[in-house]
Amino acid sequence: MATILGQARISEDQVKQFHRDGYCVVEGLFAPEEIGEIEAFFEDFKVRGHQGRPVFDGGGTIEEMDATKRQFRAMHPHRYVKRAQDWMCHPEVAAVLEVLLGKPALGVQTMYYFKPPGAKGQGMHQDNFYLVAAPATCIAAWTAIDAAEIENGCLYVAPGSHRHEIFCPDKSRSDAWFEYGDSHINPFPRELKPVPVIVPKGATMFFSGNLVHGSGPNRTRDRSRRTFIAHYIDNASEQVGKFYHPVVAMDGSVVSRVKLYDGGGPCGDGWQGGVH
Repeated sequence: MATILGQARISEDQVKQFHRDGYCVVEGLFAPEEIGEIEAFFEDFKVRGHQGRPVFDGGGTIEEMDATKRQFRAMHPHRYVKRAQDWMCHPEVAAVLEVLLGKPALGVQTMYYFKPPGAKGQGMHQDNFYLVAAPATCIAAWTAIDAAEIENGCLYVAPGSHRHEIFCPDKSRSDAWFEYGDSHINPFPRELKPVPVIVPKGATMFFSGNLVHGSGPNRTRDRSRRTFIAHYIDNASEQVGKFYHPVVAMDGSVVSRVKLYDGGGPCGDGWQGGVH
């Protein structure tokens, strides 16, 4: 694979795709044994959480995401466990981020999605609706612990939608937020044509914070779609939402210069979700 800047494990074509379409998939950033470590760590996390035992020293919980209890996630594990912070600050990931951002990255969020058979999908949305990073948008690194395919609920993205500003709900409909679940995009623009993105086990999908994306349900009977996700901003960022502080540099140190944003968000008071 061709490299950029002599260090990052990403090809020129992948960089071009990211800037053209808003996303790209890069393989080989995490070694197979690292993927195995992430999987084992969060499987233990899941057992502890569902037994009502402390998940991490100092905090951390299983977060249920729907009434069926079939979809749940770990939120901000990097705040409680050094290993999770190391995965967020992985040097191979950091090198790719610096190429895509044009600047060094700062970490602001980690999540681990457990998406077992029968779990529902997630509504179409843009990440920076929640993070409110400025002046540039945020970026996600979405690492597949299981191969992500259509059958088990891979991501769908609208290529090129990252060039659009944040879409806001139709405020004339008071029920819009609830009717459309976790999607802030209502009505959905007809010109956007979501496509599925297949991500091999262990590969990392990078996508812009303004890219419209969501996921399908897991329709399989025996396959999970587990994912380790981290969100980043560039080191010239002036603000990010309060939920995403403290901000962490890629060496693990806390960065205090980024302003804590506590406003109503890009769509005004009452429409900024603050949690993703």
